Amino acid sequence: MYPDDGCWGRAHEMCRLIVNMGVTPRKVWIEATTGPLLHANTRNNPNCYVEWFWHVAPTICVRRCWFFCLFSRDMVIDPSLFTGPVTKATWKAAQNNPAAVLTDAHWTIFYLWTNELDPTFAKTNQVLATYRLQLQLRSLSPGGPPPYANCP
Repeated sequence: MYPDDGCWGRAHEMCRLIVNMGVTPRKVWIEATTGPLLHANTRNNPNCYVEWFWHVAPTICVRRCWFFCLFSRDMVIDPSLFTGPVTKATWKAAQNNPAAVLTDAHWTIFYLWTNELDPTFAKTNQVLATYRLQLQLRSLSPGGPPPYANCP
């Protein structure tokens, strides 16, 4: 409900939960290296959109089988943008910067650009607490909590 910031903490926590279910996720990072910032429409921000320099979400490999496996594809799980899994192409397109660069990474990478890890999830919990507080403060503002009805 707070898409403005904190995606790396949410992605890491989602990966922890996915691993606990016996599935090995990965992460996909997107960076606006040239051109405009990433721009995503959302009903969870009073402006009806958010902009980022970069963003990250977990991926899982989905196989379609009928007697034998026909194909497999990485699907992105990003509740800040979608209600269900989407392809990487759909995820990238929703951020409205065709020049943005995607980078796949192991799920244990907490922050890509310094290869920072968080094996105890202590940093993850700090990020989640920070942005949970921001959501609570926003919810107390005159506009109230998300989702915002005025957003398309």
